[in-house]
Amino acid sequence: MNSAPKFIGKRISVLRSKTDIVITISQKVERWQETLLLVWLMAWAFCGVAFITNIFLIQGSSEKIFLAVCSALWLYFFIRLLKVFIWRKAGREVICVSHGKISIINAYWKKGKEEVFNMQHIFKLGLIKAKPASLFAFLDNSFWIIGGDKVGFNYSGEKVRLGKQLTVKDAELLVRVLETGIKEFGRVSSQEKTVEPSHTTKAQSQR
Repeated sequence: MNSAPKFIGKRISVLRSKTDIVITISQKVERWQETLLLVWLMAWAFCGVAFITNIFLIQGSSEKIFLAVCSALWLYFFIRLLKVFIWRKAGREVICVSHGKISIINAYWKKGKEEVFNMQHIFKLGLIKAKPASLFAFLDNSFWIIGGDKVGFNYSGEKVRLGKQLTVKDAELLVRVLETGIKEFGRVSSQEKTVEPSHTTKAQSQR
């Protein structure tokens, strides 16, 4: 029977059992930030309605083309903003450390695509270094962005990132839990050692 999840840091919960360690990182933000995203989304939707309505009201072809281009750009950013809003409402990173593998899911509610990594091919697990005063670091840590991964590791020549917008302290705690899980579940049988890297890539970090 699984024990109750243990919370480490502000947004990370850890559920341990005999067969795995499941780490869940909540993507919720402060209530005022969620409200601001909703207001922003509604205002952007209003702009889109205005663009699309005027396409049918204006007679000039050049004006129609201009509004059609604006509508396409509006739709692109509307989808991105809607995705961020849903991510902040129901998104979470789910990391499962089990026998010989680590799986990562960026889940909306309980659904999400999974990536699976064979522990034999995981190297250099640790914090991702970033310049704290840079513009890119500021944007990565903004609540209107899906990104800002703070932990990473090398896998068969690729860089895998996780731990979105964690504080340095929480990212360090996450690394410790992952290292503990790798030590605990990292042993593989002789049959598994002959298998090629088990990397089932179905989704990367969503931005």
